[in-house]
Amino acid sequence: MKIVLDDVKQSAGQIDRLVLRAFESSLYLVQIKLQTGDELLNLCDDNGVIMRFHSQLDAKYPFKGLGVTHTVLVHESPYNEMIGMPAGEKPAPLEVKLANPDQDYS
Repeated sequence: MKIVLDDVKQSAGQIDRLVLRAFESSLYLVQIKLQTGDELLNLCDDNGVIMRFHSQLDAKYPFKGLGVTHTVLVHESPYNEMIGMPAGEKPAPLEVKLANPDQDYS
C-alpha cells in the first residue's frame, strides 16, 4: 500500500516506525508504519510513484519534525549463492537501528 508525503506530514506524531530499505548502488526506499495500522506503507510522490533516495540521510530528511521514535535500516542481499550459502536458502534480512530523523544532525 502507498502513502503520499503530504499525508505523512499531516500524521505528525502518528508514525510508529520508519523503515529505510537499502538496495545496491546507494538506493533507498522508505516505508512507514502508522500507529493506526499494521502494514508498512510505501512512501510515494504526488503522482503515486515510489520515492527513491540516494542516502539514508536524504531518506530521513522529509521526516524531520514529525516525532518519529523508531527508525531502522533493512538490507536483504540477493547474492547469497556468491558467498557460499546454498541457493534458495534465504536468511533473515539485516536490520539495524538508526538515529531518528529529529536526532540526526545533518
